[in-house]
Amino acid sequence: MFNNLIIELTRILSRIITGRLLTEEQIGDLTGTVVGKYFTEWFPQPQDEIEAEKRVDSAKHHTAEATRIIGSIKEDLDSQADQLEKLSQEIDQKKSLAERYAAMASANQQTAEAFRAEVENALRRELSVQANRGKRLRQLASFTIWLVTLILGAALGAYFPQIVHWVKSFAT
Repeated sequence: MFNNLIIELTRILSRIITGRLLTEEQIGDLTGTVVGKYFTEWFPQPQDEIEAEKRVDSAKHHTAEATRIIGSIKEDLDSQADQLEKLSQEIDQKKSLAERYAAMASANQQTAEAFRAEVENALRRELSVQANRGKRLRQLASFTIWLVTLILGAALGAYFPQIVHWVKSFAT
């Protein structure tokens, strides 16, 4: 305690001798609080502080730009997610429909095969019945036409030179 008193007296005496009433630290505290509030913008700033402020402003600008880009990307991703959800629902619906048709096809395949075989047999029988229905009449007509063609051909062959002569005399 006595040492503290001696140290304090030494400080007071050194201030009186040097003409300083306050220490550098006390002056800094006063100017930092009282004067600093009102006049700090007039004091020159250190170069590091100026560069730091520029970096902070640049970082704020980049952060705002990044936020805008991220927002845009998020909107695009949300839109694509909605489209994918719609496509997924359509695929599920079409898959369900295809499965239902496949089940129907496999269940009805045996029935369809039997039905097709029955229709083929019925069609064959009907075609052979229709083919046989007018067979004799067609054979008779065919024979008659053949006979007439044979007779006309023979007659034409026998009288051909006379017919050519008659046509030439008529043309001249």
